[in-house]
Amino acid sequence: MPKAITNVCKILMGVAAAAVTATTVYAQASYPSRPVRLIVSQAPGGSSDTIARMWAEHAGKAIGATIVVENKPGAGGLIAAQSALNAPADGYTLLLGSVSLMVLNQFTYKPLPYNPEKDFVGVTMLTTVPFVLSANPATGIKTLKDLTEKAKAAPGKLNFASAGLGNSTHLAVELVSNALGISMTHIPYKGEADGILATIGGQTEVMAPVYGTALPHIKNHKLNPLAVLSPQRTPELPDVPTLGELGVKGFDNMGWSAVVARAGTPADIVEKLNKATTAFHQSPDVQAKLKSMGVIPMSGPSALVMETVARDAKAWGPTLGALNLSAK
Repeated sequence: MPKAITNVCKILMGVAAAAVTATTVYAQASYPSRPVRLIVSQAPGGSSDTIARMWAEHAGKAIGATIVVENKPGAGGLIAAQSALNAPADGYTLLLGSVSLMVLNQFTYKPLPYNPEKDFVGVTMLTTVPFVLSANPATGIKTLKDLTEKAKAAPGKLNFASAGLGNSTHLAVELVSNALGISMTHIPYKGEADGILATIGGQTEVMAPVYGTALPHIKNHKLNPLAVLSPQRTPELPDVPTLGELGVKGFDNMGWSAVVARAGTPADIVEKLNKATTAFHQSPDVQAKLKSMGVIPMSGPSALVMETVARDAKAWGPTLGALNLSAK
């Protein structure tokens, strides 16, 4: 091929490549040019839905677009996750991730139809919520030491309630029990409220509900708080130690929520959404609402999301895998 023709071909190829790059850059720079979807795996009205809608409102204003919340409950979050993965990786479809969706499901749904660490990219952390390991006062269990001694004296005799097989309220107690070297019998209920009522009523002895759910019953002396699963003590329960303070490590952020997107979403779009979350975390209204829910704001770079997923899967995987759970 003559040199002149070769040079022309190279020039045309360069122009084409530049055009593609320019189009991509323009598309990313103009983001968002239409409404963004945030898929939530829980039904409207719950705490996850409330957090998602607050984030959508504040982050949407920050990026100059409407963020629409779409609730797709069912199948432990699998419906929501699949819906997010069926959409293009362009930043216009996001998913409210949680410790259940991103970590726990892989140990309860076998096979899991998605790979949390490969199919998604972290956008931003949103919140963390403590669990409160609690006991029925009639048991005489007032401290973690009391629980350990009573459980070791009669392995399997103590029953603990949860909001269902594979739910975080179930797996939290399994993990803590494993760390303490004790054995209790799991009694699953259809929801957290049913589990708490069973524990208060004496059908079960122990439960680890989320902070906001447990607090009223603790204040009414219907539950004895043994320890909180959080990095620090909570303002409303200043006398209740953390598990870490009691020597049980690895449960600082057992429950958390985050925004994730399909893997392949442009990095600058991810960063734009991450920065927009500042408006959510700094809003006095959001802070007050989260406090009333017993939820703690959690911020950080986008990479923190998948770092947290990998950390929790590594820390809890062996124990959860040994439980041989199977959710239908």
